[in-house]
Amino acid sequence: MPEDDTRDGLRVGGWIPPYSPGGAPTGPIRPTVQPALPGGTRPRDHFPRLRGTVTTRPRLVLVAALCLACAATAAVAVALDAARGPEPVAAEFTFPAAAPQTWPAWPPDPGTSDVPVSVQPSPPASSLSATPTGRHTTAPATTAVSTRTATKKPTRTATTTKPAPVSLSVGSTAGLAAADETALRVRHRDYRGRLDRIGHRERDDANFRIRSGLANSGCVSFESVNFPGYYLRHRNYEIRLDRIDGSELFRQDATFCPLTIRSGAALVLRSHNYPRHYVVSDDQWLRIVETSAERATAFVPRAAL
Repeated sequence: MPEDDTRDGLRVGGWIPPYSPGGAPTGPIRPTVQPALPGGTRPRDHFPRLRGTVTTRPRLVLVAALCLACAATAAVAVALDAARGPEPVAAEFTFPAAAPQTWPAWPPDPGTSDVPVSVQPSPPASSLSATPTGRHTTAPATTAVSTRTATKKPTRTATTTKPAPVSLSVGSTAGLAAADETALRVRHRDYRGRLDRIGHRERDDANFRIRSGLANSGCVSFESVNFPGYYLRHRNYEIRLDRIDGSELFRQDATFCPLTIRSGAALVLRSHNYPRHYVVSDDQWLRIVETSAERATAFVPRAAL
């Protein structure tokens, strides 16, 4: 049935068909703008609005499919669990039957009981007998005492051999060094006796031939090696190197008696004719001074250089 062209613009869903009056028969079909209603409101749209190119319908379908899948999985799990049936718990945890407990007779029979039962206080250790009995008794803990007699090893006394006391051998060639400073030796210098460090050139000045005492054979006299016939003597309390003149005074002044001190480790020289005078070092020069043997200069014999 042909449409009535006399009606005013037929509107379908808010747009004018191309064959309606006012529509473009040849142009693209576009929705027309709906006129505003009184009061500024627009007529209700009975069709869902398009948001971009995606609608909400596919999303709703996807959510519904996921819910159905979860429900189906839960139903299958419940069905499988119900098909298994209850587990045999009693079969897994089975306790062995307890053996009937038997109590030993009271009092225990000595012939059959293995465990001694005693209500008496334990006897002291001294009253225990060493004779074994039929019962199994626990021996008291005692400290083992060795029956061996401790023998003491004889202590060895360390025998220390005392060195022989120093001495001057008559007829030998020797020197005299200071006991407290062995680098210093008795020598003659400018015909005077002194203590000096000896170099290569002074070696002969420090060597003396030990002679029997000119005034007393129990004492000694010192003859110079590099000046034969010259002896050490005291003159005006100084030790000098003088040539022997054959006089009694010279023999007395040139005689010295050695006395050992410090347990024989050193010796001092006492004047023969001045028995209370000893040879001492005075600023390295030698002289005789009235003093004691302990305060005199100590010497030790040394081999000739």
